Amino acid sequence: MNLHPNVRRKYYFDDKKKAIMVYKYPAEECLFCSGKQQIIYFKRFYICTPCIQSLPLLQVFLERIERERANKVKTKTITAKRKEALDRLHQAMKENPEASQKKLAEILGFSQAWVSKLIRNIVDS
Repeated sequence: MNLHPNVRRKYYFDDKKKAIMVYKYPAEECLFCSGKQQIIYFKRFYICTPCIQSLPLLQVFLERIERERANKVKTKTITAKRKEALDRLHQAMKENPEASQKKLAEILGFSQAWVSKLIRNIVDS
């Protein structure tokens, strides 16, 4: 359970679920660097002043990672199976413009969830 002997915790027993629950109290150290000097309690976590001051740099780093992820998603290729399914769905939507996703799924022999994903794929492209 990854319980370190120095971590404060409380144990609770749930009669209905017949389970023991463990609540670990946050240690009084920085969430990011584990420092114990100049710490501030913020939204259930302890953060030290130097880490708070470096948060704008962290934000820039996270934005860069998010941009890289977005670029990877854009370069995602469509498989032959998905392409065929998209073509069939597009044709079915032309022939049945008032059909719901459920009805389209019945017509195509797909699950409603797959039809929903395909429609989102059409909208995104």
